[in-house]
Amino acid sequence: MGLLPKLAQNNTSIGLDIGSSAIKLVQLQESKNGIALHKAGSAPTPREAVKGGVVVDPLAVAKAVQSLLEALQVEKATVAAGIAGPTVVVREVPLPSMSDRQLRKSIQWEARNYISFPVEDSVVEFQVLDRPTTDEGGQMRVMLVAAPRDMVDSQVEAIELAGLDLAAVEIQPFASMRGILAGNGQLQGSGDTTAVLGIGATYTEITIMKDDQFVLTRMIPIAGDAFTEAIKNALDIDTEQANQLKETTMQVVSSEEERATLDPATQQASRSIEPLLDELIREVRRSLAYHDYQQQSPDAGSGELGVNRILLSGGSAKLPRVSEYFQAQLGVPVEVVNVFGASDLRAQGVNQDYLQSHAPVLLVGTGLALRETRSLKQRLGETGEKAS
Repeated sequence: MGLLPKLAQNNTSIGLDIGSSAIKLVQLQESKNGIALHKAGSAPTPREAVKGGVVVDPLAVAKAVQSLLEALQVEKATVAAGIAGPTVVVREVPLPSMSDRQLRKSIQWEARNYISFPVEDSVVEFQVLDRPTTDEGGQMRVMLVAAPRDMVDSQVEAIELAGLDLAAVEIQPFASMRGILAGNGQLQGSGDTTAVLGIGATYTEITIMKDDQFVLTRMIPIAGDAFTEAIKNALDIDTEQANQLKETTMQVVSSEEERATLDPATQQASRSIEPLLDELIREVRRSLAYHDYQQQSPDAGSGELGVNRILLSGGSAKLPRVSEYFQAQLGVPVEVVNVFGASDLRAQGVNQDYLQSHAPVLLVGTGLALRETRSLKQRLGETGEKAS
C-alpha cells in the first residue's frame, strides 16, 4: 500500500479522493493519442463518516462510493486512493549513509524521531533521494513518509466494502504534484517554485514544489467548513443554508466599495469570512517564510529563494475572485488549478460545464488516477520504495 509515488501500467485508471465533505472520482483513459479524462464526478460524504482523515464509518462511505460508481456508470475497477490529515508526516531527513537493506531494517527506529504517534501503529515508508558517491560514509537524504495505520486501514476497508480493488493508498500532496506536473498549462520554467494550496473542508494543505521535486507540506486548520460556520453565525441560518449561500452567491471582495454592489445577505456573508481568509493568508505567509529560511540553510543547496506562484485547488478555490484576493495580499501570482485546461490531459465525454465549475476539486483524484498510467512513468521519473 504505497504512500510514496509509484506508477503501474494500466490503460484505464481511477483516482478516488475520499474527503470529509465530498467523495471525488476521476477516471482516465490512456491511448496512443495520450491521456484523456473519461469520467468524473462527486458525491457528498455521509455526515460524520470521515474525521481527521480517518474513515470512521467505512460502510456508509462504501455505500456512497457505490452510488457514485452507479451514477457515473463506472464498472468495478482498480483504484488508487489518497489520504491527508494533520497526523500525516512527510519530511526529508538526513541519515547516515547505509544500504537500502540496512535502511529497511532501521527505518522504524529512525521514524521515532520525527512522528508524534506510536511508530508501532503507523505505516512508514521511505525513498532515498541522494546518497554520497564515495564509500567514506557521510549523510544521505531520505524522504520519510508516515501515517497512522488506522487512517490507511480505514480507507482500505471502505474501498473493499465498495467492491473495488485497491492498487495503492498515497498521500495527497504527491497526487497533487503529479496532477500539476502532468498539465503543461500549469508548468513554468526550470528553477521555478510553486505552492499548491488545497482548500478542503476541514484543512488547507499547502505543498511547495521546486521544478518536479517535493519540498514541504503543511496542514492549516482553516478551510471551507470554517467559512460555512462563519456565514451561519453571521446570518443566523442553518448549516445547509449557509453552505448553499457560500456555493452560489458568495463573493470575495477587496474593498467595501466592491462589497456594496452585493445584496445585503451576500455582503454580510462576505464580511464574515474575511477574517478567516486573512488568517489563512497569514499562515500561508508563515509557510512561505519557513520555506525561504530552509533554502538559506547551508545544506539547502543553491537556488533562487521564494515562491514564484501559487495554485489554488479544493472546494473553496471555486469562490469567485478568491485568487485575486490572495494575489493582492501575498504579492505572488495566484491562479485556480485546472489540469484539463491548456494541457496534455484532454477532456472527452465529460460535461464541460461540470468540468469548468469542478476543476479545482478534481486535482487530487486526477493525480491519483495518473499514478496508474504508463506514459508518465518516464516523464516524471517516479519510483517508490516501501519500508518493511
